[in-house]
Amino acid sequence: MKRLLGKFALVTGGSSGIGAAVAAALAEEGCGVLATGRRFAPAPPRTPALGEVVNAHLDVTDEAEVRARIAELPEVDIVVCSHGTGTFAPMINASVADVREMLDVHITGTFICAREALRRMQPRRKGHIVMIGSHVAHNTFTDCGGYTAAKAGQLGLARVLAAEARPYDVRVTSLLAGATDTPIWDDRPGFDRSKMMKPADVASFLIAIVARPGISVEEVTVMPPAGAL
Repeated sequence: MKRLLGKFALVTGGSSGIGAAVAAALAEEGCGVLATGRRFAPAPPRTPALGEVVNAHLDVTDEAEVRARIAELPEVDIVVCSHGTGTFAPMINASVADVREMLDVHITGTFICAREALRRMQPRRKGHIVMIGSHVAHNTFTDCGGYTAAKAGQLGLARVLAAEARPYDVRVTSLLAGATDTPIWDDRPGFDRSKMMKPADVASFLIAIVARPGISVEEVTVMPPAGAL
């Protein structure tokens, strides 16, 4: 039985990694899915059929484009914020431009997407917003100052959103992922990617939460069995 049949979802960061896996998993459960990302070429809007993933360009920091993408769906039942960018260096060598980009993408971009989603969900008194965060929000790793600040800020935003959305029966989940084998590691040698979680594993865990409307998981950390790598 398809647990999410009839629902429509928008996934940011849907061109690769966790986002692409989540989009595929949602479609497998019966959702019509708009998978968005900066890597996708601009194209005329098209509403996804149930069980289908349609790719669409989206820069989450572009307020007008986010609003337009959200408006393309007949209903907004699920929004998964899986977009992200990461640049890693000791703070003494870190670039201000890189830090600003991470803050803009992870915090401002998530804020815009979540706000527009809630504006569609609140009048219907249903919906689920999921933010793919990181366990770095609760832990300390060297060479990770800007990324940690961005993910900690995103988590704070999600906590406030959860409190504001709760009276309208809209669920908000922060899924804080540990090391996952995605392209963010391509330029970071020295890590054993065979010990990392796979995007499909994270996606299946997310589906298990979203497909249970009788519970609300507001914050959860998911780690590989080996722990922090």
